[in-house]
Amino acid sequence: MPSPTQQQVHVDQPLTNISIAYRNAAYIAEQVFPNVSVQKQTDKYFTFNKADWYRDEAGPRAPGTRAPRVEYGISTSNYLCFPWAAGKPLPDETVDNSDNPLRPEMEATEFVTEKLFLKKEILVSDDAFGTGWSSSATPATLWSNDTSDPIGDVNLAVDTVAQAIGREPNKGVVGRGLWRHVVKHPDLIDRIKGAAGPGSPAILTKQAIAALFELETILVGTAVKETGAEGATSSRSNVWGNHLLVAYVTSSPALMTATAGYVFTWKTRVVERFREDQEKQWIITCEENFDSKVTASDAAYLIKSAA
Repeated sequence: MPSPTQQQVHVDQPLTNISIAYRNAAYIAEQVFPNVSVQKQTDKYFTFNKADWYRDEAGPRAPGTRAPRVEYGISTSNYLCFPWAAGKPLPDETVDNSDNPLRPEMEATEFVTEKLFLKKEILVSDDAFGTGWSSSATPATLWSNDTSDPIGDVNLAVDTVAQAIGREPNKGVVGRGLWRHVVKHPDLIDRIKGAAGPGSPAILTKQAIAALFELETILVGTAVKETGAEGATSSRSNVWGNHLLVAYVTSSPALMTATAGYVFTWKTRVVERFREDQEKQWIITCEENFDSKVTASDAAYLIKSAA
């Protein structure tokens, strides 16, 4: 046996140019519902009575008489920007003994911030794919079946929203579980054959599918969450399920506009570092005050459990 051995001449050290961590590649929460910065943690916003604005009440005015009088009703709704937070302890021994390339403070900051991103994603998903909409339905034939009719199902959703609010829905939000069936659906592929030129493959992009569905934008939710408790068997699920929300969403906060939802945000997201002397450790925290809220239940149609 050669001497010295390979183990004797080399002591394993951590690589300094790679490390392995798991995190979601993208979050779409604030693309689904626009962010509204507010001055107070809780407050009200006005809602106009829809029927009053669509009622045909204009009439002729005879000379010397008054115009027909018309009225509209108004009410209020509330938001509450709940404080969401996460904190990571950093004992002095952990920081002082960490090998390169570990950077405990930076990694802790990214870790707690990621927790806030995930929380917002889950809350917006719960609203977008929840029970708060005026109209929803499960397709008679699920989209995982080649005989289904996604375009017909979406057309119904588009028409329902347009009739309810007097404007065309502009955004689709789909979970990855359903999206994988959409991009392979033979009816959709058949609609775009030849679009890229003779001999080119028919590839269903987000832009192409949005156009087929008569929407401006398609957002695909790809985030996953861990559902197993710490120490138990690990299990993950999609944050965004097998659903498609067809909605009208304003591009930015606006007055007198029926938008499907908002994310109300009070103050800004804050990362803080403070000392616990008795425990001989630092704490890195991230906190943000926000509230995801459906603001016009008739401005969206949920195609639920479509696969």
